[in-house]
Amino acid sequence: MDDKISLVTFTDPMMGLSYECEPIFRKLETHFAGRIDFHYVMSLLVRDVYELVAPDDLKLDKEVAIKKYNARLAEIYLAEESLGGLPIDMTGFELFSTAETSSKPLNLAYKAAQLVDAAKADEFLYRLRYATIVDCRPTTRLQELLKVAIKTGLDVKKFLAHYNDGSAEKNLQSDLQTCQRLGIHSLPSYLIQYKSQGALVQNLIGYETFVKVISDLSGGLIKPVPPEKNLETLQDLLNKHPLISAIELREAFGFDDTAQIRNFISPLVDSGEVRIINVPHGWFIEKSLEGLA
Repeated sequence: MDDKISLVTFTDPMMGLSYECEPIFRKLETHFAGRIDFHYVMSLLVRDVYELVAPDDLKLDKEVAIKKYNARLAEIYLAEESLGGLPIDMTGFELFSTAETSSKPLNLAYKAAQLVDAAKADEFLYRLRYATIVDCRPTTRLQELLKVAIKTGLDVKKFLAHYNDGSAEKNLQSDLQTCQRLGIHSLPSYLIQYKSQGALVQNLIGYETFVKVISDLSGGLIKPVPPEKNLETLQDLLNKHPLISAIELREAFGFDDTAQIRNFISPLVDSGEVRIINVPHGWFIEKSLEGLA
């Protein structure tokens, strides 16, 4: 750890802003190959949706108030699509209801995934965001979280046990205490550390700012190096990220347009090792169940 950068992101699985930062993180991951450890601290963005609905709407009816809040939230998500370019689809968006009034289930689910299989937890987080923002699933519901766990390849019985037995709750409370101790007041926020040096950034930043902070903390010792554009490098990335967007591949490898990306991945598509998933406003590629050698 001493010779690596630690990048801790304070976030919530429902956050569109963190979802739109994935292309930046893929560029950091590939340009600082093996030099950055990524971590996520759950920060519970929506503790109680009734604190966020319009007071006048709430006076009329809880269901009406939440329905109108969901509509406003969908507009916020759609506006965030322009930040990173990752596809967002809000068709039929109903994340909150009178039965599901917090984003806590999503936060607990990530902590449960960590306890089941730490190596797959970040893939679970990505797929949970995808389910929420691209597939537009009501992921505040346990049955939807279980679908994501299955898709990630987690042991569902263990996942459900940690979700319900208090162990995920305990770890979530530890995350929230960390947020309180550091005075986190904006999401996403980032804690970037190198040896004894650290920087807490409580606002959305881009790739170049990350590079500058990393350079400052390491005294210029850690610098970005573009990855090689070959199938081996692509396969390595897909083994870490079995579901990934075209935008992330563009940023990771420095492509100019979609045609270049499709040409680059075509050998894997033709062999059946990956498939293309077309969604409104863009596309993803997903590794086959058999995996990549």
